[in-house]
Amino acid sequence: MKRKLGSIRLYMFAGLVLLLAGLQSAMADVEKETLWRDAVITELDVDFGGTGFHARWRLHRCHCGDLRVEVEQIAPDGMLTGELLMIDGKVLLSRGFEQQGVDIEPLIQAPSLMLHLAYAMLNRSQPKGPHAVNDKQTWGDTEKNMNYELDTGLATGTFGAPWSIKGTGWKTGSGHRRFELFFEFTNPIPGEPENTDSITFSGDMDFRKQGFPYPDSTSLEGWRIQWLSLNDRESEPVQAGVTLETLRQQVRDL
Repeated sequence: MKRKLGSIRLYMFAGLVLLLAGLQSAMADVEKETLWRDAVITELDVDFGGTGFHARWRLHRCHCGDLRVEVEQIAPDGMLTGELLMIDGKVLLSRGFEQQGVDIEPLIQAPSLMLHLAYAMLNRSQPKGPHAVNDKQTWGDTEKNMNYELDTGLATGTFGAPWSIKGTGWKTGSGHRRFELFFEFTNPIPGEPENTDSITFSGDMDFRKQGFPYPDSTSLEGWRIQWLSLNDRESEPVQAGVTLETLRQQVRDL
């Protein structure tokens, strides 16, 4: 009888250890020091109120410093779809964009600006970072005096005061946080100094470590390339035989 009781206690103890380990793992799905900008994959949906401009971007950040952007932008004059690949912030590649001019740098400016604006508004809404978001939270904040100035290195933006942010954020799964934000700001026009505009963000952020979708051996034939670090104003087709690794080496050798 004593031997059976000891076995039961052992099983109970083992079960408790596993339960605690599971709870710790669940709580640590996003580390406390993690910043909003540390998301590996961000799916960002942006609507510019009343303009007819709507965009969906899927941004995948590599630990090596590269960035892949899948683009779908809808404007009153048509739709723009394609894919961008930024190598160490110095070289931009594109493919799939029809009727796009030889200067491809403008293609990265809108997603870069809106991504950084989303990061900034998330920081303002929940400054403790994604680790602090589990159950659904309601956010709201207003700045009455200071314009919000944004410079991503690729694009700049000024959002006039007073401006306000409202939204919600919640955990959708291990390593995932979802958010919806409504950003309203002052944008004076002739005769209407208090005119306001708005941007609505919704998105999913995946903070889990994962591989980049393109291995080093990926051929870059079929892409266009533009060296931003050399102030190139025109892109050109990637030469035959160039792989992602050889291009990364060229960037390192600059």
